[in-house]
Amino acid sequence: MKPFNVNRTAVLIFFIFSGLNLAYSQDQQSWYYENEFDVSIPVQEKWTMEVGVGNRGLLQERENGEQVSGYEHQHLELNYFANYNLREASVLSLGLRYRFKELFDDSETNEFRIIEQLELKPLNSALSHRFRLEQRFREEVTHRGRYELGFSTPINDELSFEAATEALYSVTVHFKPEAEQRFSIGLKNSSFKDLDLGLSVEYRMENYARDLAHEFFLGTGLSLSL
Repeated sequence: MKPFNVNRTAVLIFFIFSGLNLAYSQDQQSWYYENEFDVSIPVQEKWTMEVGVGNRGLLQERENGEQVSGYEHQHLELNYFANYNLREASVLSLGLRYRFKELFDDSETNEFRIIEQLELKPLNSALSHRFRLEQRFREEVTHRGRYELGFSTPINDELSFEAATEALYSVTVHFKPEAEQRFSIGLKNSSFKDLDLGLSVEYRMENYARDLAHEFFLGTGLSLSL
């Protein structure tokens, strides 16, 4: 397989997201950053445990080409996943997530989330599949179904290129269902033993069937395997 050129990949990422920004400059846009850190801990032969912390901030919002709001820290979150390896290429997980929102905005409500997940990574394939069911507890209980198709390929011995698209569907008792689509690309650095560093950009089409909004994310990740 012909290796990627890192410089060309970075330029491609820049032009894709610059193009999206220009194409939707008249619609509502939100720009965010996200940072995540997690630790993977082996428990038994087929069991692992992941604990992590993350945060998100709003950089700016724009509407009709004009900035309508600036920087705002949104939440701090704690994550826990128990993972069971069904086979070499499939993992079944149960996750818990708690987001602290009231610390940064009194009008917001903290969120608790339960996550059921199945991840499939076929051997000798660059593709992966992730299926999720979520129950989000806030003012209302929201049920979400999620499916992600991922792609990963090495650039060299230390870097790899990743891309993914994810479809989401949310149902709440007192509101109409919402559909969402996400697209992401990024780089992962594995040059340090048992430590992965990630950088990604993501575009989200929020509630595209009824009230389309555009969201852009710049994400960093740090994963440690014990």
